[in-house]
Amino acid sequence: MKAILVDDEGLALKDLERQLEKIGGIEIVGKFQNAADALRRIGELRPDVAFLDIDMPEISGLEAAERIHKISDEIEIVFVTAYHEYAIKAFELAALDYVLKPINAGRLAHTISRLKQRTPSRERENEAPVATVSCFRRLNIEYGKAEPFSWRTVRAQELFAYMVYKRNQPVRKDILLDLLWPDTEYKKAFTQLYTTVYQIRKSIEAAGLTIRLTNSGSDYYLDLGNNRYDVQEWENGRLALPELSPETAAEHLSWLQSYGGDYLSETDYAWAENERKRLRDIWYKHAHAVSEMWRTLGYRRETLETYEMMEQKFPFSEELYFMIMQFHADNGDLGMAKLKYDQLRSMLKEEYDIVPSLAVRQWADVAFRH
Repeated sequence: MKAILVDDEGLALKDLERQLEKIGGIEIVGKFQNAADALRRIGELRPDVAFLDIDMPEISGLEAAERIHKISDEIEIVFVTAYHEYAIKAFELAALDYVLKPINAGRLAHTISRLKQRTPSRERENEAPVATVSCFRRLNIEYGKAEPFSWRTVRAQELFAYMVYKRNQPVRKDILLDLLWPDTEYKKAFTQLYTTVYQIRKSIEAAGLTIRLTNSGSDYYLDLGNNRYDVQEWENGRLALPELSPETAAEHLSWLQSYGGDYLSETDYAWAENERKRLRDIWYKHAHAVSEMWRTLGYRRETLETYEMMEQKFPFSEELYFMIMQFHADNGDLGMAKLKYDQLRSMLKEEYDIVPSLAVRQWADVAFRH
């Protein structure tokens, strides 16, 4: 088991090294008297555990632990401190243990024993099935079992969905309080937040997932690890597409058709609306690019098929109706253009009790004058 030691006091660093060597089973791959140097080397050294003094200048052990977790949540943290009150903070930061100064050999040996016991659990994590977190239409987690993922409360489900949305970035606790418990007294809201986080962690643990929800003082942080996220995979798929051309159009259409439905559309989460719109805009702009390619090249059937696909996703878009009207008119089919215009007027009247925009009405007056 590889370890790094970080303490700004040279004598304390040597004492910890001596005691660890006496216990055995630990390979010390790095010793540092400031956290900044340790953080710079941690990716290279790849330790299994970091022993951190808490009370250090510039970057404290608590802050260093937060940064280490962001680099790799597989590195165990053991705090070395002279103050008992740091114990609670240590476990809030998901530290494995803490050791009080001056270091007691028996207490340190107990910590090493705990570290060794953690190794089999890490091996089980590596063997755990890769889960898929889905947010198109609804929140769902597929994790290789027939029974659905169990959420203890509706609030736990929403908090997890929001943390997935904010994945791999810290989310302040006060933001979560305002988002999920805006009308609850502050202390009670904090209690509910901690309870909900505990419920999420228990659900994740029961399912055997490697997803981690960690606490870093004023923030929470969700790491999906090597698990899959359907929204991210869909966006990555767009980046992997070849340049758009008639020869590659099938790949672009396949990507468009893989859109799994609007983001969390079966929920009433107000915070999800911006992400829902962002993803819809990505889909619409790409579909529009495909339709414009076909239209420019004179592929009438393919253009109309793409328009039809867009209509299914955006049945209330005046812009899309107008594009289709113009396409029919440009191809000499005023009858179809007029039919589409009438459909637009009916839709706007029924859905919004309005008439088409002035620009569309003016175009129609000229196009259908005869």
